[in-house]
Amino acid sequence: MKRKLIISIAVLFGSISVFSQTQTENFETNSWGWTETASKDGEAIIKEGVFHLEGKKTGGISLWGGSKEPSFIETHCYAGFDPTKNFEIKCSAVVKKISDNGDFGLILDYLDDGNFIVFMVKDDEAWLVHFKNYEVVGRIRNSLKQKGKKHVSLDISVKSTFQKLQFFVNGMMAVESRYLPIISTGIGFYVSGTQIVDFDNVEIKQ
Repeated sequence: MKRKLIISIAVLFGSISVFSQTQTENFETNSWGWTETASKDGEAIIKEGVFHLEGKKTGGISLWGGSKEPSFIETHCYAGFDPTKNFEIKCSAVVKKISDNGDFGLILDYLDDGNFIVFMVKDDEAWLVHFKNYEVVGRIRNSLKQKGKKHVSLDISVKSTFQKLQFFVNGMMAVESRYLPIISTGIGFYVSGTQIVDFDNVEIKQ
């Protein structure tokens, strides 16, 4: 009986390990096929083992709507996970200065450069912003406590569980949204305004 129990437990853990996977990206190489860009407005480039995003255009974007094409810098890739199932995406970020002159964050459900969801940090607030055809069609915001604002290291994560999206900053839940279905495997990073951020250590668990 004891032998059968041990075998059953081994089979159970074996089946769990088959369906549980973790993917990692540390930007030593561009193994996931991230886009890179550089212009007078800013840049998103891989250098020295991090993804460096720098916005050079003051003013950023309006988070309260508007149909004109906003100004921001983004990079994206199409990762290997199922967006309709539960997942968690983590990364680290080193921010030169957190202020209201710009914002930065993690992109989810990326379809093209005018259609995506972004979880962002802007000064003392966390936001979820939904872009559709370059227009802000949905937003949620919440206050966010920061211990410091210059040369700040952050752990950022987004968790999707049964149609519930949760955005975490340094382990604390910042924003939560329900019934916002994710259909694309496109993920990425984002800055707007005069903001400089180095992203690293991306991890996807499913």
